[in-house]
Amino acid sequence: MRRFLLGLMAIVALIGGTALFSAPAQADRGSPTCVTRAEYRQVHRGMTKASVDREFGIHGKRFAGATSGGYRSEVWSYKTCSRYSVVSIAFSANPGGPLRLSAKSAVWSY
Repeated sequence: MRRFLLGLMAIVALIGGTALFSAPAQADRGSPTCVTRAEYRQVHRGMTKASVDREFGIHGKRFAGATSGGYRSEVWSYKTCSRYSVVSIAFSANPGGPLRLSAKSAVWSY
């Protein structure tokens, strides 16, 4: 249930295009197993999925996806270093092209 609510909050924030609230991160900077706020700030629109994964240091988990006419859209969630935080990244791709970041959203908690 908690995971469902976190995912729902991420989708709502992604649609709104902003984080719901912010708080100080309680994580090690540059952690190889989770996304920090600093790493989140480094990714931007147009980056490929591979570049985002390299910046975060983790692969993430595909949350949703759709394909139509060769165009693709996917939403990925990434483990954060703060216990009740969530990061969601939306990617899209033109036919034959790589997935590129089209929107990002995060909810940071204490």
